[in-house]
Amino acid sequence: MPASRFIRYCLLTIMTALVVAGCASIYTTDYDALYGPAEIKDRTIGWSEFQGRVDKGHVSFIKDVKPILDSRCVACHACNDAPCQQKLTSYEGIDRGANKELVYDGGRLTAMEPTRLFIDAKSTEKWREKGFYPILNERIENAEADLMGSLLFRVLNQKFINPLSDHGGSPQPLPETFDLSLNRNQQCPTIEEFDYYEEKNPLWGMPFGLPGLNVQELSTINQWLYEGAKFEPPAPFSNESQNAARKWEKFFNGSSLKQQLVSRYLYEHLFLGHLHFKNSPDREFFKLVRSYTPPGEEIDEVPTVRPYDDPDTDRVYYRLRPIKATIVDKTHLVYELSDKRMARFKQLFLEPDYKVESLPSYEPKVASNPFRSFAAIPAKSKYTFLLDEAQFFIGGFIKGPVCRGQISLNVIDDHFWAMFLDPDKDPVSHDSVFLAQQAKNLRLPAAKEDTLNPTNIWFRFAQAQKRYRQAKNDYLDKRYQNSVENSLGSIWNGRNDNLKDAAGNPIPNDNAALTIFRHFDSATVVKGFEGGEPKTVWIIDYPIFERIHYLLVAGFNVYGNVGHQLSTRLYMDYLRMESENNFLDFLPSDQRKPMRDSWYRGVGTNIISYFDNPLTGTERESRVRYQTKEYKTELLGYIENQFAGLDLTDPINRCMGDGNINACSAGETSDLEKRIFPHMQQLASITGHTLKPIPDLAYLKVISSRADEKAVSYSLIHNRAHTNISYLFNEDSRLEPENDTLTVIPGYIGSYPNFYYQVNEAQLADFIVQLTSIKTAEDEDRFIRSYGIRRTDTRFWAFNDWLNKDYMRQAPITAGWFDLNRYENK
Repeated sequence: MPASRFIRYCLLTIMTALVVAGCASIYTTDYDALYGPAEIKDRTIGWSEFQGRVDKGHVSFIKDVKPILDSRCVACHACNDAPCQQKLTSYEGIDRGANKELVYDGGRLTAMEPTRLFIDAKSTEKWREKGFYPILNERIENAEADLMGSLLFRVLNQKFINPLSDHGGSPQPLPETFDLSLNRNQQCPTIEEFDYYEEKNPLWGMPFGLPGLNVQELSTINQWLYEGAKFEPPAPFSNESQNAARKWEKFFNGSSLKQQLVSRYLYEHLFLGHLHFKNSPDREFFKLVRSYTPPGEEIDEVPTVRPYDDPDTDRVYYRLRPIKATIVDKTHLVYELSDKRMARFKQLFLEPDYKVESLPSYEPKVASNPFRSFAAIPAKSKYTFLLDEAQFFIGGFIKGPVCRGQISLNVIDDHFWAMFLDPDKDPVSHDSVFLAQQAKNLRLPAAKEDTLNPTNIWFRFAQAQKRYRQAKNDYLDKRYQNSVENSLGSIWNGRNDNLKDAAGNPIPNDNAALTIFRHFDSATVVKGFEGGEPKTVWIIDYPIFERIHYLLVAGFNVYGNVGHQLSTRLYMDYLRMESENNFLDFLPSDQRKPMRDSWYRGVGTNIISYFDNPLTGTERESRVRYQTKEYKTELLGYIENQFAGLDLTDPINRCMGDGNINACSAGETSDLEKRIFPHMQQLASITGHTLKPIPDLAYLKVISSRADEKAVSYSLIHNRAHTNISYLFNEDSRLEPENDTLTVIPGYIGSYPNFYYQVNEAQLADFIVQLTSIKTAEDEDRFIRSYGIRRTDTRFWAFNDWLNKDYMRQAPITAGWFDLNRYENK
């Protein structure tokens, strides 16, 4: 930025700050009298006008303003949980403005009207009709009105006038007047209400509870507002992406009934994804949407809540809409499309010999049940499709709208492993006839969304589950003699003849082994077996996998009522226990119930009775031959050995090398990582009450003692032990802090860090000593002052920037901006 322009920005910021400071004692302002009545403005400009403004030294939204919003504001203002529904990830979200109604409302008795950006309204006028109010000036256009009439300016300037105190360079926690809880009472003032808000809460400027923008950042945004807050057109996507999109739209919109059914199935599984074309620019992504218009015409998206809701048209077209908004990690689910992927889809879905006589109905009882609507497609094809990218589909549960808050996530343990039954070996997973027969028992609660009595639904579906499990048990009994069921060979080890190296040898699919971490009110799924031996393990078959997707992704309505949300949560209990029972089937029959009982201590018999015999499969003995009494540990060792070609070692958290770097390290690591490896192992060995100061998810940056070496980062994951996870409420009463563990992973796990630590290489030993010596609040405060990055720390934004840039450097396609809504006030 030229020096003269920067000086002008600074003067503008200081002058406007003084003007507002002088008016801060005025409770109300008659904006209509000052600047005329509000009127929606068209803020978009074409390329020629934009170039003319650039030549005059005007600010560019995309080049100058958007990077500031991305790095300072998007951390909280993105996705469905954006405070006041104010999304700052795109110019459409900024122009739409804010809304006082909550998207996540656990007590909602009736479903709310959806407010999805880009979908549920196509103009600012329509958003105003839906209750959204502006954060930019919509009155007369002059410099004063463009600033004083803008909520964006007022909230940023409020922080400039009333900065958080750094207490003389020793950051302290925020005062208790700051409510940072996930379900806090939101304050969403309009511009007319802002004077009162500012007077009442002077420290609540934006970014909320964090350091403010620096002078240069604030001046840039102020200058943009001062110049009328114009949005220039974004740069078009690359030719590579546009050509690939046209090719894939042609594939998705084949005319045969078979192709239409397959495309509907693919859409209902990929609609949440960020689709990336192989060999296209790293940050170009598309959404697969249903449109009323065919390829070649402008997309007119079908605005249904669920992907299988009735589009109310004779023919839908599947289109690829470019994603314009800033990519945030919490919703970033990448699915790669390529020529090989298209060939794979054809191999799985179009080449098999089956007939489609008619397309399935969109009637809810049919459309919400994939075992009815897609019964014509071979089960093995569908299951193999899911397995090819299992992390993506399990990630739909983790990064989709269902996964928000403690009540939504206390259905899973804090740390467990997941694997899958082989589609060639598990008869249930490839028997289309049996699954079609069981379709009624496999139905999902989305068909009864508007219920206000989820308990009745729970018991009704419990009975259907018992009927299915009995039928499955009888079915497997008849096939037990083939020596496959309950043997290690029936577990999918990643073998996939579709993936081969240059020499023609099969490449194992690393989606075969997954680890799921729960971070209290968020979660993460990663490939491999990460962390120490988990308490529970899931083995998923096709019926479970498909139901997880249709329960928690395709069938979940974030705008639904309390009955829908609770019945979804309660039904997930079945799928978890069914997956756990699949694992228990590999243990000796007399060990299954004791093992499961140890996972569900304190659970009433009225709940467990729904999952007793025949659910434990005691009629069929395991084919695994055990040498010790440590059955689970021995079984996991056998399973790990089955995954030939996949590196499932975890040298930090699960290594028998006693700190020997040569015995424990896997793959290439930097010299710094090798030197600090013993410290990381020591950190990962900490258990029990000692872990109390560590939040659910923290990032640790280790700075090398050598000036020419890059710093490295680690994720610290606090795994909280439970007696059971069978109830929605009173989770605190079921915690067992004496059994808590810590997982230490190089790089970045999760999207919602709870805290940051920074340690010099030479301080690592002291970092661990101080942590393990914490006994009092004063000890913890001393530890945080030594190594923590508090919300009030003047280093906060620089540190946060480093982490985000480092993450995107490590994962240029799959990384997105971290979210700070869960950052703790320690």
